[in-house]
Amino acid sequence: MPTIVQHYDKKTGKTRVYESTPHYDPVTKQSRPKRKYLGTLDPETGELIPSSGRRGRTSSSKNVTATEEGTTSAKITNLQKTISEKEAEIASLQSEVKALKATIRSYEKVCASISNALGKAPCVL
Repeated sequence: MPTIVQHYDKKTGKTRVYESTPHYDPVTKQSRPKRKYLGTLDPETGELIPSSGRRGRTSSSKNVTATEEGTTSAKITNLQKTISEKEAEIASLQSEVKALKATIRSYEKVCASISNALGKAPCVL
């Protein structure tokens, strides 16, 4: 799950913004962050000044705003789809649990009738 990380540089006075995702390193058996540079924060407005992908150059904020809105709506759509799939899976599992409980009850009845016929104490499943 990616998170946003901010680092303040005391020498330059700039705050850099990164997208950090955890990555497990099997050699050291520890989790390490993989970071992607997003840009810097504007000290006056607090807005993100995005990176253009080339060192020392920034893209216009109009293009980035439209891109951010597009990715945000796409993420929301994907999350809504995932939620509906999970809800369907939960409903399916709940019906399966009901069926299994009914089966257990029928086995308990059969076991009780057998133990009564044999004159033994009732069995417990």
